[in-house]
Amino acid sequence: MSTLTKSLSANYISLRYGVTEKTARLFMHKVRESMKSSMNSPMDSIVHVDEFVIGGKEEGKVGRSYNSKKKKIVYAVEHTDEGKVRRMYAMRIENYSHKQLKTIFEKHICNSASTTTDQ
Repeated sequence: MSTLTKSLSANYISLRYGVTEKTARLFMHKVRESMKSSMNSPMDSIVHVDEFVIGGKEEGKVGRSYNSKKKKIVYAVEHTDEGKVRRMYAMRIENYSHKQLKTIFEKHICNSASTTTDQ
């Protein structure tokens, strides 16, 4: 599911594997549940945190407009000592306030982690 395409529909899965659409939907739900974070082991080494927007170009709006329909995402990437990616978390936020950005630190990053952000 995570490597075939950007997004998979239950209809596509049912055609590809020859199962009913309901079976495909239930399977996809189980996979997503198993991939969900337990939040029992927060990132504790080198962590890079940043935010971005998705949603395409809007007329008259540039970049990170607050009154935009674009979705705002904050993410954290944990690196190994060799600089390779160990794991990554991303979550949607409503705005760029301190309160919203702080949620990823509280849920997924240990206080002892070496955290960097882009300016």
